[in-house]
Amino acid sequence: MAAKPKKSAGPPPRRPEKKIGPFHGGLGISTWLNEVETDQGPKYFRSVTLAPRRYRVPTTGEWKDSHSYRPIDLSVLELAIAEARRFMAATPLPGQAADADEELQHDDDADPGNP
Repeated sequence: MAAKPKKSAGPPPRRPEKKIGPFHGGLGISTWLNEVETDQGPKYFRSVTLAPRRYRVPTTGEWKDSHSYRPIDLSVLELAIAEARRFMAATPLPGQAADADEELQHDDDADPGNP
């Protein structure tokens, strides 16, 4: 019996920053934190993926992804998208101040002679 080739030890799988769902039919949304290296250092941004609706083929029992949504799915997606937007608006990116007041307070601390 031949030895099985070893899987290469690559980077660990990425996990979403936040998952919303799954809902009926497998619908859901994942929010991802992405990092890009620039000349000025790392920059961060978020992206969102939609999980497709799932269905089962009656004759084979196999699960498949659908490339379309039903009218009822749209309401679920609207609510999930709204929650994803709330999360992204309320959660600062790494290195970003939580709100404008915090950023202003930090600037004042940098120059104590500034009135």
